[in-house]
Amino acid sequence: MLGLQYNTLVVLLGTALVGATCGLIGTFAVLRRRALTGDALAHAALPGVCIGYIIAGGQSLPIQFLGAFVTGLIAVWLIQVLPRISKTSSETAVAGVLSVFFGGGIVLSTMIQKSEKFGGRAQFDAFLFGSPATLLINDVYLIAIVCLAAISLIVATYRFSIGITFDSDFLEVQGLPTQRIDWMHLCLLAATVVVGLPTIGAVMIVALLITPAVTARFWSDRFSKILMTASLLGAIASATGAYISSLHENVPAGAAAVLCCTLFYIISLVLVTFISSLKLARQA
Repeated sequence: MLGLQYNTLVVLLGTALVGATCGLIGTFAVLRRRALTGDALAHAALPGVCIGYIIAGGQSLPIQFLGAFVTGLIAVWLIQVLPRISKTSSETAVAGVLSVFFGGGIVLSTMIQKSEKFGGRAQFDAFLFGSPATLLINDVYLIAIVCLAAISLIVATYRFSIGITFDSDFLEVQGLPTQRIDWMHLCLLAATVVVGLPTIGAVMIVALLITPAVTARFWSDRFSKILMTASLLGAIASATGAYISSLHENVPAGAAAVLCCTLFYIISLVLVTFISSLKLARQA
């Protein structure tokens, strides 16, 4: 019983950290209209996971994280470069990169699972749909380091991050390093997506980046409060999804977390609409 409680605590801690970071970084992604970039990153991470598996000769979360991060950054670079060097639109570039990288990941994962060398032991479904039950305490330490580093960088560059989010042209005119901050945001988005793969999954992680940020926007106009609310909602939804998945083995953790996020969004929408209607009725 104590072992079960300890394992559950490890899983909930890991998923809550991922959810909080998704809420924080996702707020910047949503406000900068990079939600689809996050989706492309999530799907582009799969071939990196497979390459990391091959290099490590089996499951190794640090090496697979590194592989996913590298392929994610390559995907982001292609998304930014293709519209500049060709007539490809940004939306087309995102869709093309997402499809090609994800297709490559599916091919690699299938080859690994059917190869005699690995004997079909690779469990890539966990990276697609999320399986936090497989997390070990060392994995949680790794996730915590990445999440805390992301939060620390946002805090350290808070004013620049706000400026580039709402008026990057003004900062560029002032001679400030907007491109560095921009790439820092992209790297943080990639890192957040990568650490969320084993807990939320590549298919569902984009919803956890978007929904908490959109929901938090209902409750405040102050950017700092939106960030804190989105982080809190992301943490609660992720931990709740993981807990539901632990109670019902056939329920993917990522899907359960997304449904929790959606429930928060619907409740917020209904409450805010109701409160606004009451205020209008009183004014009338």
